Amino acid sequence: MSRGYSHQLDSGKKLAWTILFNTVITVTEFIGGMITGYLALTADAVHNLSDVAALALAWLGLKGSRLPATKKSTYGYKRVEVMTALISAVALIVIAIFILREAYDRLLEPQPIVRPWLFLTVAAIGFAGNVVSILLLHSEKAKSLNMKTAFLHMAYDAVSSAAVIIGGVVILLTNLVVIDAVLSSVIALMIFWSSYLVIKEAVLIFLESTPERVNFDEVFHAIRSTSDVEDVHDLHIWSLSSRDIALSCHICVEDGNLSRGPDLVGRINKMLYDKFQISHSTIQLEKIDFRRPDALCSHNNEH
Repeated sequence: MSRGYSHQLDSGKKLAWTILFNTVITVTEFIGGMITGYLALTADAVHNLSDVAALALAWLGLKGSRLPATKKSTYGYKRVEVMTALISAVALIVIAIFILREAYDRLLEPQPIVRPWLFLTVAAIGFAGNVVSILLLHSEKAKSLNMKTAFLHMAYDAVSSAAVIIGGVVILLTNLVVIDAVLSSVIALMIFWSSYLVIKEAVLIFLESTPERVNFDEVFHAIRSTSDVEDVHDLHIWSLSSRDIALSCHICVEDGNLSRGPDLVGRINKMLYDKFQISHSTIQLEKIDFRRPDALCSHNNEH
């Protein structure tokens, strides 16, 4: 079993456990919110319910990205995890809008809290479950955009649960209901920012933009400076997924070096992977007569 496949199995199991934890948390908070009348707890339950759906999307995205390549999808389904991450990030924005609306409503119509120890116990259980979920997903967040989004859901759930507890205690001690609304608004703004970053990355991947962690000019000069390479043109760099980077280009060589083409392509492929982590590269050899004045695709300019 390959190391990457093993990592995906680990991620799938951790996501499954996280979905289970958050389903229990959601049901518990809904019951606690209805019994105590604490609106913040009910709002947090809705937040968690949305996150259960988002985690389920992440799980489906993980499974989809493992599907093998076919004749109709020659790269496989690597972008399924990007698509689910995008949907999940948009869901986070919807959640943030809901939190802001609930905060506004709480300012206009403060809700009396009954059985404070019950809501504090339920909120503490929710917070503990979120912390466990964060610990489960922390090691997975750097493996894909999909897992990063799932981790962000859990991180903001934990912050939201902590705010619910702090806000409830402050209200009980001071009767300042405005504290609850302010904390909820801050959480919503944080969610907006993190969602924007995920959406931006996902959209750039779908637009096949050069990944931010790769410098186009550095890649060009690295290929151009390889021995026996006279020129480089039609260079394209794009993301297949949040992990996999692809590249294609034409390289020009002297007529006498064409016979050493396979060795040259092998050296360039190894350099691209070692230096830039570009794992899918397609390189076409051409005679020096085919050199171009621009590294970009020739149909983008007059030449």
